[in-house]
Amino acid sequence: MLAVSLILLAGYIGWLLYEAYANRRARRSFRHVIHVSGIRGKTTTCRLIDAHLRHAGFRVFTKTTGTQPVYIDTAGVEHPIRRPGLPNIAEQLSMLRRARREGAEIVILECMAVAPELQRVSQEKMVRGDWNVITNVRYDHIFEMGESLEEIAESLSAVIPADGVLFVGEETFFPFFQERCRARGSEAVLCPGTGPTGSENRAIACAIGARLGVDPAAFPQAQEDYHADFGTCRCYDLGERRFLDLFSANDPQSSLQLLRETFPEGGELTLIYNHRADRPDRLLLFLRHFFPQVPCRKVIVLGECRYLARRLLHRAGVEQVELAANWREALEQADTPQIAGVGNIKGQAYQMIEYLERGEAHE
Repeated sequence: MLAVSLILLAGYIGWLLYEAYANRRARRSFRHVIHVSGIRGKTTTCRLIDAHLRHAGFRVFTKTTGTQPVYIDTAGVEHPIRRPGLPNIAEQLSMLRRARREGAEIVILECMAVAPELQRVSQEKMVRGDWNVITNVRYDHIFEMGESLEEIAESLSAVIPADGVLFVGEETFFPFFQERCRARGSEAVLCPGTGPTGSENRAIACAIGARLGVDPAAFPQAQEDYHADFGTCRCYDLGERRFLDLFSANDPQSSLQLLRETFPEGGELTLIYNHRADRPDRLLLFLRHFFPQVPCRKVIVLGECRYLARRLLHRAGVEQVELAANWREALEQADTPQIAGVGNIKGQAYQMIEYLERGEAHE
């Protein structure tokens, strides 16, 4: 029995050593690895960087973990990622090895980790990104990252590279990240957006391209190679009603900004909140930072644990709350000219957007 245990232990140690060797070998083969973190816009930013650099002639390999986890090979073909169980950051290792086999020059990986300890392990032991990105600091994942924006910024700083470059998408916490970069021998680059919400993602892509000698003027043409992730913010024409899909915006600040940009004149509004049983923290954040600032006729709760969500909405002062068993009922109950879906895209909301996309009703 002892001999068998020793053989198994030796085999396991050998496997770990091989994993470490294969990862180092893969990492050395790339010109740059770009590790993209932040609260909102990670998938969009990955895809924008990919399109910009691919159009310029670089061999790019990209992996995103948005609504639909995919990797984009060096030929520009998207492949869905099939997971036998829950997402695991070890997935990044197999992506690096695949990128090496394809002869990639630039690898773009969306950060999978949420807890700061796992972010640090992913960056320092696995991905080893040298040109990394923090898109923004918003309220989300408060159970893992902390309840204040300062705590969330501290958590996100775990992906700052050593002796590399960090591209930051918004100005508010740039001095904090700049200080952390100095301590790690890295440079911090501010890439502020100059347009509506999300323009900072394009600014990041242009800044990274410029570092590689790509003319920013080529960016609009490169958008021909850009394919948005499923569920990206979009407005759908439902006859006499307009439906704004904000399910993937996730955090309350981004949702509020996008809502105001799309419906700047206000008007009668119905909100559809898709609730997830495993994300009660997100509902708490919307109760604090979204619902009090959005006058609406009513809120329709869709998804899981609807009665709990309704009770919490009532306690927060939202009077008109209805429940819908499925997405079709939710759209039928929404009787205002303007409708917005917020919260989470998984489950019923995903099915709703699939249906709306098939109808090609978007503006």
